[in-house]
Amino acid sequence: MARFVADYFELPVPQAAAARDFFVQAFGWGHVDYGAGYQELKAGDLLVGLNADPAERALPPLIGIRTDDLAAAERAILAAGGAITKATYDYPGGRRFFFSTPDGHELMVYQPSE
Repeated sequence: MARFVADYFELPVPQAAAARDFFVQAFGWGHVDYGAGYQELKAGDLLVGLNADPAERALPPLIGIRTDDLAAAERAILAAGGAITKATYDYPGGRRFFFSTPDGHELMVYQPSE
């Protein structure tokens, strides 16, 4: 049977380099510069594409970023220019909060209870 692993997501952004700078500053992810229209981030085993080409951008899904320290994640996001859009709350599997990037993408950071 074929094996499928979710290991990539892409966000449409107005400026790829500015979006890259936010994620690198907030989370310390590595990156590959493919020019003004596209940046790639390396977040553990996950690849994140930042697409600034209006002809190629897709609508983004909600993305969750796992952490072992929600408070540190919130501080890093705010320091990098992001905004908290929904304060930390409990959910059945742990705790999480939502934030927006400077480009307006809403993402979620979660800390599993296990």
